[in-house]
Amino acid sequence: MSGANDFERDRVPGGEDGSPDPLAPLLEVLVSTAGLPGPEIARRVREALPSAVAEVADSNRRLREATFQREALVAAAAVELRAAADVLEASDGVGGHEEEVARLRRVAEDLERALRAPREAPSRDRPAQTPVGRPRILVADDEGDARDILVTILQTEYEVQAVADGEHAVERIRTEHPDLVLMDLYMPRLDGLQALERIRSDPATADIPVIFVSAGADDTVKARAFELGAVDYLQKPFSDRELRARVERTVRLARSQTALRELAQTDPLTGLANLRAFRARLEDEVKRARRYGTPLTAIMTDMDYLKPINDDLGHAAGDRAIAAVAAVIRAELRETDFGARYGGDEFVILLPHTSRDEGRVLAERICGRLKQTSIDVAGRSVSLGASFGVACMPENAEMAADALVAEADAALYRAKRSGRGRVAVAPPIAEPTPREHA
Repeated sequence: MSGANDFERDRVPGGEDGSPDPLAPLLEVLVSTAGLPGPEIARRVREALPSAVAEVADSNRRLREATFQREALVAAAAVELRAAADVLEASDGVGGHEEEVARLRRVAEDLERALRAPREAPSRDRPAQTPVGRPRILVADDEGDARDILVTILQTEYEVQAVADGEHAVERIRTEHPDLVLMDLYMPRLDGLQALERIRSDPATADIPVIFVSAGADDTVKARAFELGAVDYLQKPFSDRELRARVERTVRLARSQTALRELAQTDPLTGLANLRAFRARLEDEVKRARRYGTPLTAIMTDMDYLKPINDDLGHAAGDRAIAAVAAVIRAELRETDFGARYGGDEFVILLPHTSRDEGRVLAERICGRLKQTSIDVAGRSVSLGASFGVACMPENAEMAADALVAEADAALYRAKRSGRGRVAVAPPIAEPTPREHA
């Protein structure tokens, strides 16, 4: 085992801005345990891990929030500058704007270069990151030559797929979720307006931008396209330069909006979804469970004895405790599960395709892990714990989304009353009687 001097030499310093190293508590443990037997080192590291996890989660949260805001604002500014340049350049009968157009585009390029710089410039201290995949574009046009032209122009910068009618376009959009759709107005089976209406009616695809590329349409059809949510309209024939400019502007704007949306739907302290995102997801999961006749389980969680932590050690310690509980919850979720901070020290978990018993098993596992978890605050070990309520909307049941959460909340209240640090399960939900319907 290396000595303490080795640990001190290899220790990771604080951030470049002078901020403290979030891994400092864990590294201190490694320094202090140099030369001790392996089992004792492992025990002390296990005790320090929850505190380190909470510190790193908080540090990463601040960094992620600042990065989201920076990238979204810079990308949006570049998009607007390019749009202004396009408008000036396309002005009919107006000259003398060449210098202004060049200046706007130059500033936009500088902003985009600054946006790319953190990702493209590896250093000795930061390894090169895996590049973000190229934006994906779906082309929908019943004319083979038109499809080939669009694919040829765009495939050097984008991942491009093509379909020949609106029906296949809707199917591909629902399964592939492209970053942008270029669609003709007049196609067999399902025309462009009908396809757009279906895309916008599905919450999973409602935000995907669509540009119509068509040979001709009267003002009424164009107006209808924009009413349904088209982001742009490009009339055939078009120049390669105009197509690329409109596509690039739309993709950049969509990505900046996605970053802002993610920021708006994330709880900054825990990294879990916030209440607004949970309510939207709850409605979607209830509809999906009804449609396919599958069970949906909800778990409500409330921390035990957070108030004494806030009163004795301060709200900063309380925030660390909340973040540590969230880290344990997040570590237990499957890819299809959904965890959110419901408010204060309350959390909620949605488990699609999951029965009551399976939900109870997960809740008991998280509850058990929390009983073994503590955080270190000013040299004092603070234990964590929580109570859980589990409720399930069984297969083929008619149940309101709010009712499912209310059942889980009622079960949580029973767990609190019966001693805390435990799991209570709501009784099976029976089909409502005609009187209950009335």
